[in-house]
Amino acid sequence: MEGRSLSFEAANHDDILGIVERMRPRLPFDGDTIASLGVGLKLFSEVTLMQRNDPMFAAIQPALSEFVHGLKQRTAAEPPVSLGRLL
Repeated sequence: MEGRSLSFEAANHDDILGIVERMRPRLPFDGDTIASLGVGLKLFSEVTLMQRNDPMFAAIQPALSEFVHGLKQRTAAEPPVSLGRLL
């Protein structure tokens, strides 16, 4: 909804804004999409790290680690894989 905001404090061991800036040349998305992905992923990752002993979060750790690793390995201007190439 337009005009609504959410305000909260979240601790994170990384510089989230720095991570978003490093993601920009690696992803072929618009700036808002990259910022949403970077911030959302870092906030979610921090919660899963803090709650790693909870079975709900323990179950997602392998997939999350694989996703983050793949994201870090992307090179600048690497095109996204289209669904047509996957099927």
